[in-house]
Amino acid sequence: MKKQTAFTLLELLIVISIIALMVSLTLPHLLSALTKGEMLQTASNARQLYLATQSMAIDAATSGDQTLGWPGDMTPSSFSAWADALCHGYLSKNEFAKLCSAPGVHVSESHFPTSAAQTAFRLYSVKEESEGNAIFLITRNATIHGNGSTMSITLDHSTKPYGNKGCVIMHRGGDALSYTPHQLSNNENLGSIEKESEL
Repeated sequence: MKKQTAFTLLELLIVISIIALMVSLTLPHLLSALTKGEMLQTASNARQLYLATQSMAIDAATSGDQTLGWPGDMTPSSFSAWADALCHGYLSKNEFAKLCSAPGVHVSESHFPTSAAQTAFRLYSVKEESEGNAIFLITRNATIHGNGSTMSITLDHSTKPYGNKGCVIMHRGGDALSYTPHQLSNNENLGSIEKESEL
């Protein structure tokens, strides 16, 4: 006759505690990877807004139309003028709303934004002649202090998207980068970034 073997209660508790330990060790890394993935999507959205604006700026340069172009070159220079110009020939209102959204910040066509405060980004008045490292867009949770090599960026933990987990910066030169708090604490990672006035 075969003897039946089964897990004892002690063995079962040991297995459960090992599984719980493994989950607790991997969970922070999984959440960090999820946030990085969301930030990459937001960087992609910022890049699409950049490409549409660049296309509009090229049209402004060839036609001389001052209602088109980079936000700082437009007359008037405002978020609503920039958004309206983009939505007349470069992006649909629905596309613009989706590109201005991020985790925790939902923009819809039915409640079209009239200011940057209603989107996931802060918009800066970059111009055609602005340096390539000038900030065009930055996620709303980030605040810029100073300018050039003395600039620093702080994150507001209560502001969406991302709180104090990181931010996305889109430069006038076309590069969209996501930064973690650790990268932001080291000014060498930022380099010398120029900041125009916020719209």
